[in-house]
Amino acid sequence: MANRLLDRQSSLLAHLTSGAAIFDRTAPHDHALDGIDPALLHLEARFSYEKRIEKIAATLPRSFALLGARADAVLRAFVESCPPTELGRIDNAHQLHAFVAAQWRDDPPWLPDVMACELARATAAQVGGAPVADDAAAERGAIRRRPGVLLVRCGHDVRQVFEHDADAPGLDVAQRDTPLAVTVPPNATEPQIVELPPALFDLLAALDDWADPSLFGDRAGADALIRDLAAHALIEVRA
Repeated sequence: MANRLLDRQSSLLAHLTSGAAIFDRTAPHDHALDGIDPALLHLEARFSYEKRIEKIAATLPRSFALLGARADAVLRAFVESCPPTELGRIDNAHQLHAFVAAQWRDDPPWLPDVMACELARATAAQVGGAPVADDAAAERGAIRRRPGVLLVRCGHDVRQVFEHDADAPGLDVAQRDTPLAVTVPPNATEPQIVELPPALFDLLAALDDWADPSLFGDRAGADALIRDLAAHALIEVRA
């Protein structure tokens, strides 16, 4: 009895997240769901889909502006390939970004990069300008990338997409390697996007945990660089 109930629940979840149930009122369903009104199944599937897409669109507003009229076709293909695995808006936005990054062959070619930056901004905004941690396990003077700093390596310089309307005519988005950091500095109200030299990007990417400042090389130049990075909320220094 318990196994039959679990099978019925599994069939119900699979059906409600399927593209057929969401977009087709007359979609066939597993016989395990016999006895449930098909119209109610469609209504519930459509409601769940719209709530999911609302969460994603709120996280990726510029990306949706770039999709424009193509959004319906992209989203239908997305839900048919990627049923939800989590309830959170950022988790679902990550799913859409992974799907688009793998599939996108249309204009603008920088759409996946815009999505990646929007995801980083949304994640950084959740963390906010958190105070520097005082980790007793770290050596005094040790450094690490500040928690909440997100590193995004783009194939296009998409920063101006975040300075203007995403679909504004005349945007000249250059195709080039663009290493970016997204962070919320102390007292800032919104995440900021900063371009980094490739070597500095790679160094910050390696600072997941506390490390000796000798990684920065020459002591005289290193001290000034560490102060500058800390002032821009990109690293933190163990006091």
